[in-house]
Amino acid sequence: MRYEGVVFDLDHTLFDRYATLKALSADFCEMFKDCIAPETTAEMMGEQLCDSDRKHIYYGWSRVFADLCEKGVFCTAPTYERYREALLTLFQKYAVPFSFTYSVLDELRSRGLKLGLITNGNGQIQARKLELLKLTDAFDYALLCGKFGVQKPDRAPFDHMVEVLGIPAEKLLFVGDNPVCDVDASRNAGYTPVEILTTDCKMPEIDSAKLQLKTVKELPALIDLLQKSPV
Repeated sequence: MRYEGVVFDLDHTLFDRYATLKALSADFCEMFKDCIAPETTAEMMGEQLCDSDRKHIYYGWSRVFADLCEKGVFCTAPTYERYREALLTLFQKYAVPFSFTYSVLDELRSRGLKLGLITNGNGQIQARKLELLKLTDAFDYALLCGKFGVQKPDRAPFDHMVEVLGIPAEKLLFVGDNPVCDVDASRNAGYTPVEILTTDCKMPEIDSAKLQLKTVKELPALIDLLQKSPV
């Protein structure tokens, strides 16, 4: 059996969330200038946004926010709702791809593989991210769960992707970083998961994928091996 398609997650997989958080940090500080501690520079804020995200993101934005507040970057902590809305606004202005994002997608397509995307979140915001990343037309089918009406880890988005691509789940790789929404969910839907180890947030209660990569840059070489001897 040869794999015929690759379906991707977006954030932490093709979208460099940490480079993006650093890029938006100056605007973030301006939006919270009434709350920011005097010694907190935009560069410091960017580093702390990344650190909190890296350690806690799989347990939700509220956990990330709580950790950020404990770092002392605020003299008066804003509400979680204000923090969340600020980031959602800024993610419609800033989006940075990984340096290898385009070359990997081009390489996979040149091999005749179909490409898909399944991403959680607000549909409008994720669509804007794809526009900023210049990835709007990069996939045979991009499923924005916010518009689809059902979010990962529900099986429905994965089953719908199978129908649209016309490829059985067992012939699809799913590439993503989240242990619950990407690894476990795609595995339960019959895909072969490839876990991208982008963050330091661990979820020991979820079985890791057998296939793990540090970044998507390593994916073409992995597929070469799998096509010779699929897992």
